[in-house]
Amino acid sequence: MKTHILSARRAAASLACAAAVVALTACGGGSDAVRSAAGATPSKASEASPAAEPNGIEKLSAKEIYDTGMKTNAKAGSFHEKMESGGGKSDLRLSASECVGTVDIAEKGSFEVIRIRKDIWVKPDATFAGGMNSALGEESFSTEKWTHGTSSNALMAKLAGWCHQEQLSAPDTLDAGSKVTKGKVTTVDGQQAVPVVLAGKGESVTWYVASTGKPYFIKQDSSRDDMQDLTDSDFGEAVGAKAPSGEVVEAPKG
Repeated sequence: MKTHILSARRAAASLACAAAVVALTACGGGSDAVRSAAGATPSKASEASPAAEPNGIEKLSAKEIYDTGMKTNAKAGSFHEKMESGGGKSDLRLSASECVGTVDIAEKGSFEVIRIRKDIWVKPDATFAGGMNSALGEESFSTEKWTHGTSSNALMAKLAGWCHQEQLSAPDTLDAGSKVTKGKVTTVDGQQAVPVVLAGKGESVTWYVASTGKPYFIKQDSSRDDMQDLTDSDFGEAVGAKAPSGEVVEAPKG
């Protein structure tokens, strides 16, 4: 089974990044669907279009519903994703080549991030800057300046890993043997959607795919309160990432 981008990756990222400053640079983690079931929660879903017509997605198998939702999001080219958990939260607009928004890691501080193709800029708050500078042994991060690097810089690439842009270039799918079930069409924050449920070891994770309009993946919900709330919305809207103005310093090489 492939890594479930919209479930375990958030759990791994939040917990790893909350553990230590060095772990803040390892925000691209993930695992398989069994571990997905053990943790990843929701957020607020996209609003339903008044004119949206039923799309019949509920007639497909659970695997087909999941796969279709992930692929439909990727085909949109861009969307707005919000995540929140005990380990941190993020609010990001992203496409395969752009990312812009904020990441807040519990007790470790927060940072703004901009990515345009290979270029990455990060601007931290005082807590995050202090922790990173202490770990690096040099003053590479400042609340007054943007730190710049490219995807070839391991540190900057890891920080930009919170964007998880692979879900646009390589949308996740379930293996044929995945033990998932589909539920009845329900209303999720005003949007009609069909749930796909993966359960195991007394816990579960549910993915919701819109059953009206285009079959977008819109929400992830879990039985674990300490894992992520997650929603996607604003499909196909321009990200509009721009290189930041103001003073910029180069990231340390590594």
